[in-house]
Amino acid sequence: MNGFSILFYTLASFAILSAIGVISVRNPLYSALSLIVTLFSLAGLYVTLDAGFLAIIQILTYAGAILVLFIFIIMLLNLHEEELVEKGYSKIMLGLLSCLSLLLFLALGFILQIPRLEFPTMLGDFGSAHSLARGLFTSYVIPFEIAGVLLTVALVGAVLLAKRKFL
Repeated sequence: MNGFSILFYTLASFAILSAIGVISVRNPLYSALSLIVTLFSLAGLYVTLDAGFLAIIQILTYAGAILVLFIFIIMLLNLHEEELVEKGYSKIMLGLLSCLSLLLFLALGFILQIPRLEFPTMLGDFGSAHSLARGLFTSYVIPFEIAGVLLTVALVGAVLLAKRKFL
């Protein structure tokens, strides 16, 4: 086992533990901070897989922009402890969900142990800006343009709805 394998498994364990923290912590601010750790761990995993461009985009887009928005909204809502109290599941439902999760985990382990299962190999330039742009502007140019038009329409609609409230 070399250094990259140790780094990969360390980052993977950080990602798993912090993802568990996202769903298990009651305070939404701590949950968002756990999500930041998860996203940075995933960016580190991208680096170990030689996908540096995806790692930078991961940090800039998700950890940088979207989570700042999440934290801003959490602080803006200013939730109190009384508002954070949730109604829990019954013990029977928790037992059923635990059994279902265990069965799914065992099924995944069984599927991964099949010897004839072959995983696809990655191209040499996987994760680079050039390969991403080539795929985006050749094979997926129509969905890319449709997403751009939809985002523009949504932005114009949001501006019009916001202006209507102030007029």
